[in-house]
Amino acid sequence: MDLEHERRLTSVEQRSKSNTHRIEKLESSTEAINRLATSMEVMVSKQEQVAETVEKLDCKVSSLENKPIKRFDGLIDKVVWSVCAAVIAFLLSRIGL
Repeated sequence: MDLEHERRLTSVEQRSKSNTHRIEKLESSTEAINRLATSMEVMVSKQEQVAETVEKLDCKVSSLENKPIKRFDGLIDKVVWSVCAAVIAFLLSRIGL
């Protein structure tokens, strides 16, 4: 029976070494996955900050784009009122007022 026990013990030791090696590989893989997850969290945070900044810039650019249009509309209004005032003044001068 001693020979049988020795064989079994040798087999268990070999499996133990193999399992130890596999566990060490898994530990290093787990550490790498944890580092990757942490990096992803940081990236997501930075991405959110960039998105907020882009949204703010978009609002500013939109307001800058609309500013000349508002000026042009104001200018057109003034020209129309000036033409109307000139026509009314011309008509009043023809009537004699």
